[in-house]
Amino acid sequence: MTIVLIIILIISLFLYFRYRKIPRLGNMVLVTGGIKTGKSTLSVYLALRTYKKQLFKWKIKCFIGKFLKVLKIPKFKNFEKPEKPLFYSNIPLKMPYVPLTKELLLREERFAYGSVCYICEASLVADSMSYKDMTLNENLLLLNKLFAHETKGGYIFYDTQSILDNHYAVKRCLSSYLYIHHTIKTIPFFLLCWVREMKFSEDNTIVNSFDSDVEKELKLIILPKKIWKKFDCYCYSSFTDDLPVNDNLDYPETLKADDIISFKTYFNLKRGGKK
Repeated sequence: MTIVLIIILIISLFLYFRYRKIPRLGNMVLVTGGIKTGKSTLSVYLALRTYKKQLFKWKIKCFIGKFLKVLKIPKFKNFEKPEKPLFYSNIPLKMPYVPLTKELLLREERFAYGSVCYICEASLVADSMSYKDMTLNENLLLLNKLFAHETKGGYIFYDTQSILDNHYAVKRCLSSYLYIHHTIKTIPFFLLCWVREMKFSEDNTIVNSFDSDVEKELKLIILPKKIWKKFDCYCYSSFTDDLPVNDNLDYPETLKADDIISFKTYFNLKRGGKK
């Protein structure tokens, strides 16, 4: 029995280190995937993990600065505590955060230095058709291209269903792009998120190609389920929660369709017979 357990442990460790991915993220990150594959969950997890690192760096700077000031090191004689990094988000979070505003996106206000920004459903903020507004184009381009400069090392995280839906300013400036293939949510306490790291080319095409089975190229990111306590996965349901519920059940005598539900008008849909 002991030998069997050892063998299982060895195989588990091999699979863990073979497929697990520890994301090495740049300053501008995009997460995409199908509906309810865990885009927001992974994005919030990565953003919060990055924010904790930013806070740790800030605390170290404050400690060292105060310590050297006490030692009366000339360079630190007038040391003042640097700005504390903040977390910005366009959806409510169960933690101290700053709600994202249009003024921030248009650079009429600035982010605190070293901060982390999370934007859920980025294409709803500005999509691929927003290029018709030239002023918006310029502001979004400057925001994304200069974000790391203007925040002095800050990070911005986007998530959306498809990279092609995003404003070109987002697509051009990406440093990290993760595509979620699927997420296993049935394991207690943890989520198993299978992802591919992608790259977006300058000619607006995704350049990754795979000669083998796509699933063999996937990497595993393990997330704790407690991340769900930080945000509501269905936060946008509030827009329709108060609408009347359509619960009109139908028991048709035939399984033949009598119409097509469409916003188009078909003049020649029914040919012959009763119209």
